[in-house]
Amino acid sequence: MRLKMNHKAPYPPQLRMPLRELQAEAPSPSSQEKSDAVYFVLGGAIVLVILFILLFVLWKRFKLPAVPVTKADPSEEKQSVYGKYDESADVMNMIFASKQQSGSSEFLSGNLRTISYFAYQTLKKATKNFCPDNLLGSGGFGPVYQGKLVDGRMIAVKKLSLNKSQQGEKEFLVEVRTITSIQHKNLVRLLGCCADGPQRILVYEYMKNRSLDLFIHGNTGQFLNWSTRVQIILGVARGLQYLHEDSHTRIVHRDIKASNILLDGKFHPRIGDFGLARFFPEDQAYLSTQFAGTLGYTAPEYATRGELSEKADIYSFGVLVLEIICCRKNTDHTLPSEMQYLPEYAWKLYENARILDIVDPKLREDGLVEKDVMRAFHVALLCVQPHAHLRPPMSEIVALLTFKMEMVTTPMRPTFLNWTHRKDDEA
Repeated sequence: MRLKMNHKAPYPPQLRMPLRELQAEAPSPSSQEKSDAVYFVLGGAIVLVILFILLFVLWKRFKLPAVPVTKADPSEEKQSVYGKYDESADVMNMIFASKQQSGSSEFLSGNLRTISYFAYQTLKKATKNFCPDNLLGSGGFGPVYQGKLVDGRMIAVKKLSLNKSQQGEKEFLVEVRTITSIQHKNLVRLLGCCADGPQRILVYEYMKNRSLDLFIHGNTGQFLNWSTRVQIILGVARGLQYLHEDSHTRIVHRDIKASNILLDGKFHPRIGDFGLARFFPEDQAYLSTQFAGTLGYTAPEYATRGELSEKADIYSFGVLVLEIICCRKNTDHTLPSEMQYLPEYAWKLYENARILDIVDPKLREDGLVEKDVMRAFHVALLCVQPHAHLRPPMSEIVALLTFKMEMVTTPMRPTFLNWTHRKDDEA
């Protein structure tokens, strides 16, 4: 049977759409291009974001830690300065582990606190271009100037001398690292520093009465009574006790002397100048090192054999105590030969039971308690014992000075080095 196809059979309703409507629903070439462009832009943006994130992660990994900014002088323009030094990695990371900005920004330099970074122009302005009239003193590493910041704060600015041996650079790094890792009321407080180009400058709190040597070596005309001298002796002893025994890091100062003892308005002492300080291993009795310090204050084992320990500081402290009691330098070549070297002269008087002969005449006139002077004198002789192990630790010295311990040890004759042919100056 033949089937007859009906070519005119109707399409299902869903297929009977006018041709023009089908043409209208079909995407035009122009709209397709627009969609492709949108997808391309979005894809490119996503790729850029991913690249930016990757670059940011790499930058944070290899970039030195950033610095929180604080304002010290609003008048100064902000600029970036990087500290670059030929020092060991640990010192670099501790001291200049960040980007520094002028005027000033804080950066971590130790475990306990932060210090500020000062722009050179800020310090130049504060000291009136390092005017000689503002000179407070001058040491082996450079002059110290009085300054005043725009906020009215008084500061002491130590401008280090950078010589060919880079000793000033080393002292700068050591002092910043050391003094920002310790904190005690009898240690000078470092406010900040400057490493602007070739400049290496340390900024300290200003001490109204400057340094002890001006009162016991100089001619200021100001008399220090016995209670003030005891306050100074005891304060220095407590500062050294902290460095040797109580600090989280054992530190040997290496240059305890009158010019490094600073005095505030009430004559409370603070140990300063940590440029020669050494961090000392806990498991070692002494370090073998090259001599550095001031002749006349130096322990014999350190001066002759380079054996450095905290007992070297104790020896220097003993010489300092004698100077405070006598109000004279430890070495004075203008005096008769038997009196020129103070520890040697003090020992002779001790042997002959004439200790009070060495006391500052003005102190005797003002009135003093002899047993207190005798105790301080006895402590000084214990500190300058010939062998390091015979010198008492600073905690015991503090106990002796505060009458918390009885004086039972008899001192031995100290070792007297022949310094008469050498200058009493920085080595």
